[in-house]
Amino acid sequence: METETGPIQGENLGARVYNRLRRDLMRSRFRPGEKLKLRDLALELGVSPTPVREALARLVSEHGLEQFDHRSVRVPVLTEERCREILSLRAELEGRAAERAAERPRPEAAEALRAIHDRMIAAGLARRPHDMLAENERFHMLMAGLSGQVVLGRIIEGLWLQCGPLQGGLALTRMRHPRDRHPHLEIIRGVREGDAALARLAMQQDINVYTEELIRRLPALNAAPPAAPSAGAAAGGVPGDGPAGGSGVAPRAALPAGMPGLA
Repeated sequence: METETGPIQGENLGARVYNRLRRDLMRSRFRPGEKLKLRDLALELGVSPTPVREALARLVSEHGLEQFDHRSVRVPVLTEERCREILSLRAELEGRAAERAAERPRPEAAEALRAIHDRMIAAGLARRPHDMLAENERFHMLMAGLSGQVVLGRIIEGLWLQCGPLQGGLALTRMRHPRDRHPHLEIIRGVREGDAALARLAMQQDINVYTEELIRRLPALNAAPPAAPSAGAAAGGVPGDGPAGGSGVAPRAALPAGMPGLA
């Protein structure tokens, strides 16, 4: 999977720094409790501290980060109650989005979803957990977009922003269903055939089937020490947002291999 690298330039610098950090949170690059330091991020992204400061302040206002001290912010540590609330809302709202997305047959959209799902499976089999998590997030965001509900989509993104740092725990979990019976495949079938009820049910299953496992791992995930970025992270710059490009996630510590049925 190729990733665009190099410092970013132009008038949209602030927006692109914000989008990069927001996406990294949603794709589990950062872990619960991890501190993010302004100057370290600026050096890594190849930009001045100003757009990073603005991006971090915006993410704090959106509850994706919390202020730690005057020099740094950190990823929130979620309680069990809050984690359950977020996952329950995801199941309800993403199920609604899937239902709207599948109100009529959409074979081209189904093919796009299948391509993302296949990349996710391939990344898992190749023991590339960060790419696997990125493709899973891409699948769910495309489904939210296919709903055509702008407000609903933004709410779903906000929920992912809050629970994304925990999603890495799913890379530690064994898949609870055969690959050929993954809920994503039923979602795709619902979109292809215009079966709204099937798409909604499969989406809710995809999220609910791993909720208890994630809750069980919550204490360990919250206590996990942050990993140091790889040597390539500091030179990475801010990548582009191509829908079929690289994950845009600078690798952290390697997660144990395994192909979970990501939610």
